[in-house]
Amino acid sequence: MNHQMLASMNQALRGLLEKYGVPNRGELVLAESGTFGAATRLQTGDGKVAELLPWRIERRFVELKKIIDGQTLEDVSTLRFASMSGKKTLSQLLYREFDLCSFLGSSPVNSVFATANDDKAANAVLKLADGKSCSVECSALLPENAEDIDRHEIIARRGVACDRVVDTQVPQSSIYMFTKDREKRYTDTDAELFGFENEAVILIRAAFELLAHPELIPVWNKASERVATITTAALNSDKNGTPAVFEEESA
Repeated sequence: MNHQMLASMNQALRGLLEKYGVPNRGELVLAESGTFGAATRLQTGDGKVAELLPWRIERRFVELKKIIDGQTLEDVSTLRFASMSGKKTLSQLLYREFDLCSFLGSSPVNSVFATANDDKAANAVLKLADGKSCSVECSALLPENAEDIDRHEIIARRGVACDRVVDTQVPQSSIYMFTKDREKRYTDTDAELFGFENEAVILIRAAFELLAHPELIPVWNKASERVATITTAALNSDKNGTPAVFEEESA
């Protein structure tokens, strides 16, 4: 992400804050190289830095969580996630999926074990504190110019939910244009942030969410710290052949 894009995103963030009368101020700043999390962080007006977990406010995951919390799915037992990219590292992919396990499962991760192929691909099995099982497959082997591919399936005693249409192999776009040079795809999901790529949209929305609800900042910071520990432990478990077990979070 270049500084010009970051400036445009901050301008859009200021516009949202002014439009909805949010008094708190802040700006997106680039995360340090090599970090597991999102490409940017939020720096609040008082100089504090907040970690962004933008997938937590992404519409498809919000709706999945409503289905789970509202018990439309009865007795959820298993979460099956897959994520593939050519732009993100394996650690970044695992970090996101592990946080989604805890977020959608409404329970902290109790243990994790992974097998990996260097830093390119990994399969991980997690157990949540309330007994749910999670299966996570990640690969960083897609071509660099390819769109990310992911799929999140929730399996329950009664019912199954997924963020992809049945039998869909890759994410669908809203508009496809076929030219003599190449195929172009267009998908705009936010009328107030028209023109931004989806990744930029959810980063702006995540920053807005924290400024509108600052009580979430310590929650997200704590979650980010824990999921970074889990990601490191998962990769280490591949090397030592031993599952990593975590203490239960304090209330």
